[in-house]
Amino acid sequence: LASEPQEYAYVPDDLLQYLTSLTNASTAPLGRPASPLETAYPKLADDGILDETCTLLAALRIGLDPAKLYPDWLKIPLPVLLALLRASGLVGEDGLPVAQKTREFLEARRAEALLILADAWMQSASFNELLLLPGLRFEGDWQNDPLRTRQALLEMINALPQQSWWSLSAFVHAVRDRHPDFQRPAGDYDSWFIFSESSGNYLRGFSSWDEVDGALIRFMITGPLHWLGLYDLASSTEGGGICAFRPSSWSAALWQGNPPDGLAAETEPLWISSQGYLRLKRLTPRSVRYQLSRFCHWEMAAADEYRYRLTPGALQRAKQQALQLRHLLTLLQRHSASPL
Repeated sequence: LASEPQEYAYVPDDLLQYLTSLTNASTAPLGRPASPLETAYPKLADDGILDETCTLLAALRIGLDPAKLYPDWLKIPLPVLLALLRASGLVGEDGLPVAQKTREFLEARRAEALLILADAWMQSASFNELLLLPGLRFEGDWQNDPLRTRQALLEMINALPQQSWWSLSAFVHAVRDRHPDFQRPAGDYDSWFIFSESSGNYLRGFSSWDEVDGALIRFMITGPLHWLGLYDLASSTEGGGICAFRPSSWSAALWQGNPPDGLAAETEPLWISSQGYLRLKRLTPRSVRYQLSRFCHWEMAAADEYRYRLTPGALQRAKQQALQLRHLLTLLQRHSASPL
């Protein structure tokens, strides 16, 4: 038609647009670009998950109840962190850190450690995002396939334009319209027994898609993809709900299995007072904080600082775990900002 247009009849614009839509519908991006309002308050991806996993590993090692570490020491939901540590092989079946893997993970550069977590999540068949959705209870003996579901969603997300913010709600709606069965074998919406704790009802049938499948998409983007440094988020109001997402500056490297550039080095020293109070910055080596925290009482955590104290009770607990006082002194002498 293009080579000899003069030989063919006129095609009305509305018919031409319809034919074009049929041709492009299957390849068009899911959703639309985000509006300026939806991106008014960006929340860039960071590597804070490395500090939270260090905290949780130390707590598990000395027998602290991790649930009591919220909201100061931990921000990412505990079930998510535990599932990620298990998927990474850092925590064993007994619920305790695996010594060799934990040491290698904490001693790795931050970029390499972030890649370890991201790779483990992407390839894990045990990390089940659906079962981690808050406010839902799962009953019966049915099973889902989290790896297949994750791969399907990541394929759709990676097909979006990579240089612009994308509307979260529009993306979810587009998936519902064009790929609603991305996690349901044969479109089965009745055999999965999922109970909503807020409504007190079982979420069955396609009418519950937004509360289950849509919620899973939102959780995947605003949860693991953001916490693992792959995607930035944005809101229309300060502290409001997430409206938009885009690949982070680390995303391309992590997808390709490479440590990303731009992560800070862990070179900060620690400070200790004559009363036995210890202050460790976020960029004090994680391996040092993990080891020192086993000798200490945990005081508090702020945005960029962790505080501990050497106490008789904490030292006794360390002794019972076969930790040596000389090891504590060596750590303090080596990493203190001033002479001990």
